[in-house]
Amino acid sequence: MTQLKDLVDGTVVGSGTDYIVVQKGKKRLLLDFPNFQLKELKNSTTPYGSQID
Repeated sequence: MTQLKDLVDGTVVGSGTDYIVVQKGKKRLLLDFPNFQLKELKNSTTPYGSQID
């Protein structure tokens, strides 16, 4: 099973309306998001304590 740390320092090499493909080294990882929300945080320093728009 792949962990979130496996995506760090990876490069986004593809995307669609509900997926992202990340390449790190020789591995390509597909992140499939059938239902998701993307929210921008007001404070850019850290997500902890930030307010959501």
